[in-house]
Amino acid sequence: MEQYHNMLNRSNDGITLRAILIGFVMIPVNVYLVVQWESVWGAQYPTTMAIFFNAVFCLMLAVIANFGLKKIIKRHALNQKELLTIYIILIMAVTVSGHDFSQSLFCTLGTSKWFATPENEWQSLFWRYVPSWLSVNDDKVLRGFYEGESTIFNITHIKGWLKPMLWWTLFLTVITFVTICINVIIRKQWIEREKLTYPLTQLPYEMTRMDSFRSFYGNRLLLIGFCVALCIGMTNGFSLFSSIFPKIPIKYDLGSHFSERPLNSMGTTSLYISPYALGLAFPIPLDLLFSCWFFYLIWKLERIFGSIAGLNLPGYPFEDQQILGAYLGIALVSIWMFRKPFSQVIKRIIGLSNQDYANDSKEPMSYRFAVIGTLLGMAFLVIFCYEAGMSALFAISFFVIYFTIAFAYTRMRAELGPPLQGIHYSGPLQFIIATIGSRKISAQTLTVSAPFWTMTKEFRNSPTPFQLESFKLAERSGINTKKLWILMMVSVYIGLLITSWAFLQFNYKLGGIAAWRGITAYDTIERWIVNPIETDTTFLTATFIGFIFVLINTFMRLRFLWWSLHPLGYPLAGYYHFDKLWFPFFVVWLTKWAILKYGGIKAYRKAFPLFMGLILGDFVVGSVWGIVGLLTGKPTYAFKDW
Repeated sequence: MEQYHNMLNRSNDGITLRAILIGFVMIPVNVYLVVQWESVWGAQYPTTMAIFFNAVFCLMLAVIANFGLKKIIKRHALNQKELLTIYIILIMAVTVSGHDFSQSLFCTLGTSKWFATPENEWQSLFWRYVPSWLSVNDDKVLRGFYEGESTIFNITHIKGWLKPMLWWTLFLTVITFVTICINVIIRKQWIEREKLTYPLTQLPYEMTRMDSFRSFYGNRLLLIGFCVALCIGMTNGFSLFSSIFPKIPIKYDLGSHFSERPLNSMGTTSLYISPYALGLAFPIPLDLLFSCWFFYLIWKLERIFGSIAGLNLPGYPFEDQQILGAYLGIALVSIWMFRKPFSQVIKRIIGLSNQDYANDSKEPMSYRFAVIGTLLGMAFLVIFCYEAGMSALFAISFFVIYFTIAFAYTRMRAELGPPLQGIHYSGPLQFIIATIGSRKISAQTLTVSAPFWTMTKEFRNSPTPFQLESFKLAERSGINTKKLWILMMVSVYIGLLITSWAFLQFNYKLGGIAAWRGITAYDTIERWIVNPIETDTTFLTATFIGFIFVLINTFMRLRFLWWSLHPLGYPLAGYYHFDKLWFPFFVVWLTKWAILKYGGIKAYRKAFPLFMGLILGDFVVGSVWGIVGLLTGKPTYAFKDW
């Protein structure tokens, strides 16, 4: 018995059996709720956020339970490393269960078969090209899936879905493995040498400090922020069930006052006061806060000037394409700045360097393993697509662009820590089609790419930034990363398996949940095949403008100290969901500027808990209403509306 207790409490590296078990026990309910929120109800969308409110809520429950355990049996209490290990397990399982990773992809696996009609001619267009080992084509299996009132726990249904689900789960797991390998290569440079801020890691780190109940949870300002957010969320939640409770307005459309040209071209301009948005904005560096809301206004001015000039180009000012170009520019700048450290890594691999940077003895895995893992993982992904019927060159192009964008996302999160990121319908596939046109791509390649269209249509919950943030938490707390990355991969695989089960269970119960995702994907592919397009010069020009803008802005920041605009703010401000965030960013920028100017860093640290309380209050509200919905089977209040 003594040996058993010693094993449970061996917490020098944070990867203990009890931390692992607690994390694994929390995965099913979190993943199940995510699928219910995002695919069944179309609300909350936790995985479109840069920090998962349900994971933070579970971490808080673990901290509270641990505090009680510490009072009763102090020697058996969890330490910070173990608590953060639980949190990392959860975020890795949740991120791969997300709306723009696995769920959207799973929506396409029976689409071409079930929704084929004589009018759309999908049978002749797609059926011969859809790989049988990656799709479901049996009407007996699909009928319950799309019509509902059935169950996945049927031998015919299980056999029909087992093979494609296992293959796609393996595919997504390999993508996650490749991104971990990439993060291992850049970890030391971005975390230890450049010492990037990683704003999104501050909340879970502060929540789990050993003196957190006295210095964090017991802080008066934190409790004020928590209560304000909690009262707003609970009142608005109850107002959905009874008119007795008044709804507290947190959103106002300023654009409704501008009904005439040219100001009506601005579209929706929201004054949105969200407690959690205010809280997440506070740790962001001041110049980045300023750049975000300033660029948002620039995007609006572009629309106004376009209206004045009489531009009638559909899609003007092409925000999505410029955002894509901006992320490609951010990736290029980041890679260029990393060129010397990377050369040392390569020299270390081939035995030509013993410099300190190339020392990988304390890395999660050796650099040799990381580089080989990246190459082998990429090779597997390309071969997977080739065996499915996609051309090898198309597959290589897709994954190079995919991982480049993910790399840029990771850089932005490491510096800026925004509440969200995304590229609306201008991802890798659209970029490839715009570059060479669909006419030069075979119908088979385009058909096989349909699932990839869904998982990159907005490109929001890439696992890459979460992995590097996990390594940052490990570096600050002392978690053993050599064990951690393996645990992260196990969590990913478990999360994907539970996602596939939950997704199938909801579909067989309710019928065709979120089927529109798969239909939209095949509608797009049909359009590219039936009405092939040539090179889209407008798309490429807008992408090039975004790319060049980032390069020029970066040059100005490096050349002139007085240049306060940050290139990372440009793509974030152009994303359409930033309409909900620009005003909180402006309010926090003004508040933070005043605090630092008149109170200094001491005043900033004193005010910090207030904003963390706003986050926690909203996150608790969102999670509590989610649990109520889980128990009642009905949609409940969503504290955010995207």
